Amino acid sequence: MKITITNYNKTFSVETEEDVDVESLADMFKGLMVSAGYHPSNVDELINSEYRWFTQEERNENMQGHLKQDEDWEDERLERLCRDRKAQEFQDNMYKQDDDDIFKKL
Repeated sequence: MKITITNYNKTFSVETEEDVDVESLADMFKGLMVSAGYHPSNVDELINSEYRWFTQEERNENMQGHLKQDEDWEDERLERLCRDRKAQEFQDNMYKQDDDDIFKKL
């Protein structure tokens, strides 16, 4: 079996003459991706196999901006967006007058 990746006009490949199981194939592909320049933390996160370069804690620290945010952060972000939207609506409506208000003044 042979796996080849061509990226930016560079070719990376791994080859074996023996039959491999799916787990071994995944490990070969992970190694090939790292050889091609992908960060090992990102590869570990993407392909779940028995072999890991890093622990989960190390991967979380090394995700280079690709770490999924936890739910608390997402809840906080949504609350902030709602507050901002309400404040914007208040400011937009602050100087608007209803047609009824205008006719009452006349």
